[in-house]
Amino acid sequence: MSPSVLVRSWPALAAWGAGLLQLGLGAGAIVKGADAADRGIGVLLAAVGAATIAWGVAALMRGRVVAPPAGVGVSLAGLVAVTALLVIGPPQTSIYPVVVSTALGLSVGVVSAIAMRRAGRRPSHPAARTAARTSVGGLIVGAFLLAGLVTPALAATPIGSDAPGAEVNEVFLHGHGGH
Repeated sequence: MSPSVLVRSWPALAAWGAGLLQLGLGAGAIVKGADAADRGIGVLLAAVGAATIAWGVAALMRGRVVAPPAGVGVSLAGLVAVTALLVIGPPQTSIYPVVVSTALGLSVGVVSAIAMRRAGRRPSHPAARTAARTSVGGLIVGAFLLAGLVTPALAATPIGSDAPGAEVNEVFLHGHGGH
């Protein structure tokens, strides 16, 4: 099995991670924002996050980078929105989710740009295209790597930092003395 088959699903997973972080940062800016500009950036980030996740779903369903210009577009829009959040957003915005979102978004943009360049070099024969193979093992490894990056980054967003932990959850504490 070639390395390209193992990592074929990773751009889609990176898009999901970037999109989730953009949604988390956007929600934090909307809820914790001090003024209309913060809330506007939050709405923009939420919209870009949803578009990034949708692109990732389409890419995973097809087993390859789909609509490379859209991949570059959501990547650039995410970078602009996250940068705007850092510059004029709420002061409680943590740098860790911004860095992780930026890194994942950049990887989506770079892979999409490479796909655009390759598509420009060779003639397109729709009949010759076959479904790309995706490795389940590569998908699992990518999901574990992504979870290791995105989970702590989501916890560092303003919304994630306000979420109750398991120790304060009523399901575990309700009438059982904490057991």
